[in-house]
Amino acid sequence: MMKKRVYQVLGVMSAVVAGGFLYSATFGGDSVDEVDLAAAQETVQEGTLIVRGEGNVTAEPDLAQLRLGVEATDTSADAAQSTVSEKMQTVREQLNSYDIPEENIETATFGVHPYRTGQEGEEQFRAQHILSVEYSEIDKIGELLDDVAAAGANQIQQTRFTLQDKSELEQQALQQAIENTSGKAQAMAESAGKSSGDVIQISESGTQVDIPMQTYETEESAAQDSASGAGTSIEAGQVEITQEVDVVYQLN
Repeated sequence: MMKKRVYQVLGVMSAVVAGGFLYSATFGGDSVDEVDLAAAQETVQEGTLIVRGEGNVTAEPDLAQLRLGVEATDTSADAAQSTVSEKMQTVREQLNSYDIPEENIETATFGVHPYRTGQEGEEQFRAQHILSVEYSEIDKIGELLDDVAAAGANQIQQTRFTLQDKSELEQQALQQAIENTSGKAQAMAESAGKSSGDVIQISESGTQVDIPMQTYETEESAAQDSASGAGTSIEAGQVEITQEVDVVYQLN
């Protein structure tokens, strides 16, 4: 997710407005030629120092996103689909026992497709119904996977851990990123025999969210392991949010 927001200090922007550049660009007045545009940009950048800062915040996830379901093959498309439908009904009943809201269960993949095991192989039909499930009780994810596998889910494809609301953590990371530019600005200015002054401009360069994920080499084997009775252990890890900013300081 990339965003670009720019906050301008009023004193600097008023100087640009006085030159006529901002008014023309914003309100569609007389066009500014290239010479005037270059002069305005030079005025803003003259005697400044640009510093990039990064803020990093981690948190325990509070939402799991699962992909699971049923797959069956048969020489008849109807038979394959019937098997999937029967098993899926049991899987849905098991999900309902965990009080998962209906709006948190959606069909991700559904279909029946023909295939052959070889050039001369008999035509087969593969039916598949995969659900996308959101579940907020992280400590019960392993138990849930074991139960749906025992109920007939032979496709357990992926488990992602995330946050229901990232906004507060994004703001914390943004504040940290801005604060981290101060020391850099002072060190850079001192190396040039000057000092850093007021903040003139702040630009958010982007937000990165690293979400822990568990995938499975073979989906059927993952489901079989869950159904074996050994118990599935899931380590959720942490969600990491990184913000980057570019801050323009006055160079004194």
